[in-house]
Parts: sequence; structure tokens; C-alpha cells
Amino acid sequence: MKVYQFEYTGMQDTLAVVVLAMLMFVLFVVLGAILYLNIVLTIVLSLSLAFLMFRLLKGKAVRTCTANFNDISVCFEFEKENKTIYFDELTSYKVYYGKNGPILYLNSNVDHFQLFTNSNFCKTDGFILFCEDLLKTLDAFKNTRKPGLIRNHSIFATKSMLYFLILATVIYLGSFLIETNKQKIVIGIVGGFYFLLMWTKYFWERKKPNKTA
Repeated sequence: MKVYQFEYTGMQDTLAVVVLAMLMFVLFVVLGAILYLNIVLTIVLSLSLAFLMFRLLKGKAVRTCTANFNDISVCFEFEKENKTIYFDELTSYKVYYGKNGPILYLNSNVDHFQLFTNSNFCKTDGFILFCEDLLKTLDAFKNTRKPGLIRNHSIFATKSMLYFLILATVIYLGSFLIETNKQKIVIGIVGGFYFLLMWTKYFWERKKPNKTA
């Protein structure tokens, strides 16, 4: 049995750190306005202090976990508690790979377990490796023991996203055609890049196995 050790972040803790950093920025911008300081100097100073606060506090949102799994269950050893999840109790599972790190979802009729990591706060390599290996085991369990178990994917892999993208693209093309030449340049560059990313993401997600609509 392979043992995985990784860092993860708490949702409430990361939110608290970000909010405090933003409040620091706003506070010093307001203070600078009250003291009639130079606007550029005020913004630079406020951003610097907010960034410093973020750097000082972000470690408070980081936790460590030791995990292992076999063919029928996964066990998490957190700093203050342990949690074992049996695969036959699951109704669905998913790993969403966001730009800042993956989020693991293990859902049953009585529990909706989530675990995530954020690259702005901690290292994500260990958790990514754990998620990839766990998905392979869950896929094997689904195929051999529980066909009704659902592997969910990103919303980009659903049929509703296809309909949304088609409608949005039609509206975009219509707006592009009726605007002036100057506005067409802006709409073409910004909108074209945005829809290229959206369609690329859609087809990328649709290629993954075990899609659910």
C-alpha cells in the first residue's frame, strides 16, 4: 500500500487570508486619501502592505495530510482526525483541475467530502499525484464492482455547456458583424481569444473517459 503525504488548504482559512489582505489594501487607500497622499504612492504602498500581509498569513491556511488507499477504501490522516471512505458507499466522484490546483470530490448519500489545494498557498505536486492514482483506482472499482458509480467531470464536459457555447458564439458573431470597424477590432481580439479558450476547454474535457452529461 502506497502512502501519500501532501499539503492542502482550508476553504475558510484561504478566504480569510485573502479578505484580510484586501481589507489592508482598502484601509491604506482610504488612509492615503484622508492624508492627501500622492495617489500613485498610496496605491503602491497599499499593494505592498497587502502583499506582505498575504505572505505572512498564508501559512496559516496550509494543512498536512497522510493518505493511503486500497481496492475498496481510502483513508485520510489529518492533523486532528482520521477519515475512511469506502468506495461502495460512494454515489459519485470527481477531481476538478483548476488553475491553482485540484479539488477532490467524494460524494455519498450522507457525506459530501471535499479536499483541495491552492498553489498560491502551498505545493500541489503531492496532492495532484494522489488524485491521479486515486482516480485510476476508483475507475477500476466502478468498472468491476459498481457500474452505477458516477464519475463526474467539469461542467465543460456536459451537453448544457455545448448549448451555452453555441448560443454565446452566435450572439458574439452577431455583435461582431453589426459593430463599427473600430469596435470590431476590439471585439474580435478579446472575444475571439475568449471563445477560443472556451471551445478548447470544452473539447479537451469531452475527450476524457467516463463522461457524464
